[in-house]
Amino acid sequence: MPATLESIEAEIATLHETLESQGLNSRGVTDIFGRKFSLPVDDEHKAKKLGLTQIFCNFSNPHMRAFHTSWFGFFSSFFSTFAAAALIAYIGPDLNLTAEDKGNAGIAAVAGTIFFRLAMGYICDKVGARRGLGTLLLLVTPPIICFIIPGVIVNAGGFIAARCVIGWGLATFVACQTWCSQQFSKSVVGMANATAAGWGNLGGGLTLLLHP
Repeated sequence: MPATLESIEAEIATLHETLESQGLNSRGVTDIFGRKFSLPVDDEHKAKKLGLTQIFCNFSNPHMRAFHTSWFGFFSSFFSTFAAAALIAYIGPDLNLTAEDKGNAGIAAVAGTIFFRLAMGYICDKVGARRGLGTLLLLVTPPIICFIIPGVIVNAGGFIAARCVIGWGLATFVACQTWCSQQFSKSVVGMANATAAGWGNLGGGLTLLLHP
């Protein structure tokens, strides 16, 4: 009995579903510039697949490149924010820091991010998560460099101020989550956000592990 048009279309649809479940863009969907997506996407061009293969082996633009850029930006901000705390045994004597100074620096490092996380939400809505993330990382870079160059930070006031500004970078969490939410469909966005946030938070622990 010859196959009907409907049965052929059903078989093709099933084949596409099978291939898409393996992370392949079998339908050949492209962006507005005609560039084929690496991952299968929905009607909004959000990726529908995120497995271990995609997480560890795929760095294609735009979905996976955004994923890896967002979590690494968040990771670097956590790493730099808590690096000073890990090195306080060496920094404290050099700057004659008191216990109060160390406590105030720790408070300053996380207090500033309260405002900046609110601001980052507005920035992501207005100019996008990618620009917001990049701008904030550039903003907190100078005080990080000040820690590297001897003689720039010479007292407790400078130490507290530098840690406060570096702590603003913790607001990259907002940009990280916003960017991932814009790239992945509802079927996998939870996994995307959870993985990006978890790897980003890992920076706080890794800085303690790597520093003496």
